[in-house]
Amino acid sequence: MPLAHVKDWSPFQIDALGLVTLLGADEVNQSVGTLQHRRFTEYLPLLAAFVIAGDRFVTEQPGFVLYNLTDGITSTELKGWFTRWLMSHKINNATTVLEWKTNPKQSRLKDLVAPMLSFVLVMPLLVITVLVGDWYGVGNAAAIIISILTRIYLLRQRRHARDTESSAPKDGKDNPIKKLCIIRSDGKMVTCRVPQSVLNTFVKNRDVKYPNAYHCARWLCWLALGVHMCILGMCSLFTQIYTVFLLVLSTWWFTSDFAWDIRRVKEENVTVPGSSVFKLPFNRAWSVEQTDHQKTKKEESDEKPVIVNLDKRQIAWARFGLDKGEEEEMDRWNLFPIKEKNKKWWDDYEDLKKEYKDSNSNSNSSEKSMGTQQAQASNDRPKMPSTPTPSTNLLVQDASPPAGTLGSSLSSPSTQNPSRSSSPGGTSTAEPSQADPKSSL
Repeated sequence: MPLAHVKDWSPFQIDALGLVTLLGADEVNQSVGTLQHRRFTEYLPLLAAFVIAGDRFVTEQPGFVLYNLTDGITSTELKGWFTRWLMSHKINNATTVLEWKTNPKQSRLKDLVAPMLSFVLVMPLLVITVLVGDWYGVGNAAAIIISILTRIYLLRQRRHARDTESSAPKDGKDNPIKKLCIIRSDGKMVTCRVPQSVLNTFVKNRDVKYPNAYHCARWLCWLALGVHMCILGMCSLFTQIYTVFLLVLSTWWFTSDFAWDIRRVKEENVTVPGSSVFKLPFNRAWSVEQTDHQKTKKEESDEKPVIVNLDKRQIAWARFGLDKGEEEEMDRWNLFPIKEKNKKWWDDYEDLKKEYKDSNSNSNSSEKSMGTQQAQASNDRPKMPSTPTPSTNLLVQDASPPAGTLGSSLSSPSTQNPSRSSSPGGTSTAEPSQADPKSSL
């Protein structure tokens, strides 16, 4: 058989192959620790298996600060999976907004792609080593398979603990939305709107469901790592090359966080000009909508164009719609400058707040009037105005950039067409379907 020459083929030798099991530790720690479910690379083998066996991917990271504006609580003790997940996203310096929303149920047939891809890439290594009689290679392939299975089990246990805590209450209790301000270890800030149940997973530690089985899986992963380190250098050259190529390629693919792998989708319909909106699944119950607002804007002047920086914390806080109590909390936490020494900053901040508030009210009235006009076009008979109902978007105040200071202008259909007025319930007055000729005179 042609495979008979594979075992003895050795035009050169590779030394220090044990280092393969140690390379890429930081990248694997960061990517695996996010607990994100990947569509294609979930079951691929990775370098630095000691990160998984040593449970290093769940250790907490310093330098993060969470400010709960709704409850007036600040904390620096954030769970390791959340800090790694937050660092895995490219965000603005200050004006990125994260909002958690319920995720519709999806079919699990797509999850079969990852194990099939792993089978296609890993099983040829095991089959060829058996056919050529490379028994060290067989042990090497078996160690890789055991490392994959133990990693999948450990990740599944960690995800189950997180998802159990983040699930919405089933006993009828409310799941209120909390306003958060989070500063990462690199100094960048994000503002978040998070349900209470999801917020609990950021700061509370929940043990895995089966701790004994979890520790046994870790010891099995250590055993597979030791076997892999010892016998990789004694395998045939073909097995060594195939193993190194497979581990390096899979690790690069896994740690690159490609959008099509983590299901990061860019939304096309963006209501805020100049911003970008991305949607990605958080778990099976929740998804995250990430809004990256416009960073800069060019304003024409008499001398030369001026570049205005729109990626500032001042603009982010004005857009977040803080009330007096929340502003007092920010002042106590030293997130706001001192009023006596920074009066201009506070004057600009108040102007921005007013402009964002006006733009939000104009956009809301525009959406209501447009929805009413579409409803009237679909009905043959006129309808009475609906009963006034309270707004359900009190916490969603991120509508559009400021109108005056930032050089943008807003207009709504309700202000452009004075003949159509809005009713108290948020609907425009319906016109009669048939006009009386006498009344027209």
